[in-house]
Amino acid sequence: MREDNGFSAGRAGDSEPWRVCLLSSSGRILGAGMLLGESTVLTCAHVVQALEQETLSGQHLRVRFVGVADMPETRAEVRPGCWEPPSADRRGDIALLDLAEPFPQVPGAPLVRLGAVRDRVVHTYGFPRPHDHGVWVNDAELAGPAGAAGEWVQLDSKLPGERIRGGFSGAGVIDKATGSVLGMVVTEYTDERVGTAFMIPVEVITRYVPEVVRWVGPPPRPAAGRLIVLIGKLGADIAQYLLAQVRRERRGARWGPGERLAAVVDATGRTAEKVAEDVSAGISTEEVTTVLATNPEAVAVAVTGIDAARAPEEVLTGTVKPLVDKGSTVLAQFGAPDSPGLRLAHRWESERNTQGLERLALLVEMVEYEEERARELAARLGSRTAVPARSPDLRLRLGVLRSAGDRIEAGRVRRALAATESDAETAWRDLGLLCADLGARAARHDELHGRLRGYNAKATSAGLMEDEELAELYRPAMAALTTRPDEPEAAAALVERYVRAVRRRLEGA
Repeated sequence: MREDNGFSAGRAGDSEPWRVCLLSSSGRILGAGMLLGESTVLTCAHVVQALEQETLSGQHLRVRFVGVADMPETRAEVRPGCWEPPSADRRGDIALLDLAEPFPQVPGAPLVRLGAVRDRVVHTYGFPRPHDHGVWVNDAELAGPAGAAGEWVQLDSKLPGERIRGGFSGAGVIDKATGSVLGMVVTEYTDERVGTAFMIPVEVITRYVPEVVRWVGPPPRPAAGRLIVLIGKLGADIAQYLLAQVRRERRGARWGPGERLAAVVDATGRTAEKVAEDVSAGISTEEVTTVLATNPEAVAVAVTGIDAARAPEEVLTGTVKPLVDKGSTVLAQFGAPDSPGLRLAHRWESERNTQGLERLALLVEMVEYEEERARELAARLGSRTAVPARSPDLRLRLGVLRSAGDRIEAGRVRRALAATESDAETAWRDLGLLCADLGARAARHDELHGRLRGYNAKATSAGLMEDEELAELYRPAMAALTTRPDEPEAAAALVERYVRAVRRRLEGA
């Protein structure tokens, strides 16, 4: 599961503050990279190797942030054990870098792991000449697996327009719908008449450098604000109604000590400016202002009588939407189904639901992939472990939500979407733990099997092939590994007995 990289502070649609440029100390741009967490940068190994081409002595690697203003440059070095240079057929080509100083204030890249990534619209940011400060490539499309062993994914840029080329290596490939990072640019197809390039998907990156798994997680959440539209007259206790509504959407979660209803403002007969002043007055206490600055989704505001305001749409655009965009929960009350501004509020609700559906669709793909991975690992081990099939139900619920359209009230869609998202995230996490367990058992089995075969080869080379005592120790160890591959520890003691016996024979030879 993803290590906390601060991404809760940065959401889909932000400026991707994790983007970095890699350059030599002489100022020559080498390529791009991604900050994963505080002091760790992911890039291509060949980007680092380009530093060797510098003719000046004493050159070192520098990292410059491009998504955050006024950030200092810092030095970087390759992390030991996290270096996979490109092979002869160009597989691998991955490196993790350690920064000379941490940057805890910068959210890390939101990596997500999928299987066969294709047919998604993405964008990326690189540093081709002469764009020393970077340039975007927008609306590129993932065509499908490519490269040796299918370890790359083809990227097609739209021409005419900027295309992925030299200077983009190491750049994160960002899913346009969700803000998730699906992979890393590795190379271009040099024919300028063709907008083709290639990326290494996150799944392949983690295979070569397993430490990257720490930063793999679910898709980033959109801003957590809620717009709750209520039609009809309200009872006297609007505050309790709002808090009960928010609690229900949080599936029973209790409010913490800093969470509170900040303001209840009646817009009846008032200008948009006056409504904004009243809302500001309601949230201007020191306690609530602090909460709003650090945890805006903890603040709830109710604006009633919007349709009776002097300019209903100005109240919505000038007060309600900015609060929702910051992450607050806003209850907007209208008197009747044909109230002025109600259509605009419903449209905003629908747009936020659409964002949530895009995120849910990606989550379902991730669950499907983890199920497939778990089944493959279980089959490889001959394990009787049952792999839960959660994706069919989630796929069905996604289809129902997508087909709801305007037939179902947006608030009901939002609540059903939140519940389905929660179930999908739980399924993804559970499958991730199962895959980690199965993978660890498979790795341990392979380690013991290799150790047993290796010492058997040593014994054979030393002329001990006919040694009956060694044979009596070898057979049960190999049988345990063969008949119970999903329980490698059951064979561990048998393997070690054989290894010790071979060592004694060799040392006494």
